[in-house]
Amino acid sequence: MTRRTNTLVPSDMKGLWAFVPACSTPDAADVHAVDTIDTDALLSLVDRLVRDGADGIVTTGSAGESHTLTTQEYRTLIATVVETVNGRVPVFVGASTLNTRDSIERARLIADLGADGIMSGPPMYLPQTTENAVQYYKDLAEAVPELAIMIYQNPHAFRITLPPAAFRELAQVKNVVALKQTSMDIFNVIGAIKAVKDKMAVLVLDQLMYPAMMFGAAGGWSIDVCMGPWPSLSLRDACQRGDWTEAAAIADQMQAPMRSLGLTMEEFQAMQSAWWKIAVDAAGYGRAGAARPPFLHIPDAVVDSARRYGQRWAGLAERHYRSREAAGLTPAAAGGSHTGRPAPVSGPSSRPPLATAI
Repeated sequence: MTRRTNTLVPSDMKGLWAFVPACSTPDAADVHAVDTIDTDALLSLVDRLVRDGADGIVTTGSAGESHTLTTQEYRTLIATVVETVNGRVPVFVGASTLNTRDSIERARLIADLGADGIMSGPPMYLPQTTENAVQYYKDLAEAVPELAIMIYQNPHAFRITLPPAAFRELAQVKNVVALKQTSMDIFNVIGAIKAVKDKMAVLVLDQLMYPAMMFGAAGGWSIDVCMGPWPSLSLRDACQRGDWTEAAAIADQMQAPMRSLGLTMEEFQAMQSAWWKIAVDAAGYGRAGAARPPFLHIPDAVVDSARRYGQRWAGLAERHYRSREAAGLTPAAAGGSHTGRPAPVSGPSSRPPLATAI
């Protein structure tokens, strides 16, 4: 596949970005299984998200199971997503590894398979200094100038909280165009927004688009959209038009299921890739499938929490679908009902061909 030249700039990174799971086949929990990407379920979910209004697609973050995929599965996933999206919105792929050289090698594979950009956190095996983390991004950007880069700020996973000054420095690198803020520290979030100004798009958890977009955040990232995107779309739209009263009300609705999580944050973080997939399946908008080894033994409390969350989100999604439909804002669902039941999965004859590189 011919590599594209990066043309994305920070202003292209606005709106609502969908983070998708690595949809898995029924045997994915088997340690001997190979080729466990359910390409039919993946293309169905990604196509539906794009048609329903997502502004970008991101794969293989923490909940996207970058840490449990084989190299072949990783290639299959990227090729499936890129060819399903087919240029309708930008596609970013997670490229976090344990060292700079492996991240560069992974980024070059991503470029070969036709994605628009990469999302990467600093190497995570040992704690990083800010200076070394900044150098990591500079080296990555220089090695793959054809790709746009999204910085992945995730203190839990990467054992470092980059300060606003680091983002100010990295905002001067041409192909560093976005920052995914997983940090819940509002001072770090606002500080980053002010530090980068219009030179880098800051994306926050969708539930925090209000109030972060009041301070200049470009939009939000979301896994919840894989359970039905309409609450997040409604919040995006309210923030973009500056209707902060409406935005505050929607954000409160979206945060309600998380407030009844029933788990400590440590319990949630430890099981998050399995937790999200259970929640997605419970909501029914898409089909995520089982988590992969070593995440095989999932406590009942985690399963119950995820199912409860997915069902509550599906109910909220239904209400927002109806209100958006009444206002003429909702495109037709990509095959199937908006009520949360899974959309029909494309058969082999309608699947887009995968890249020959896989």
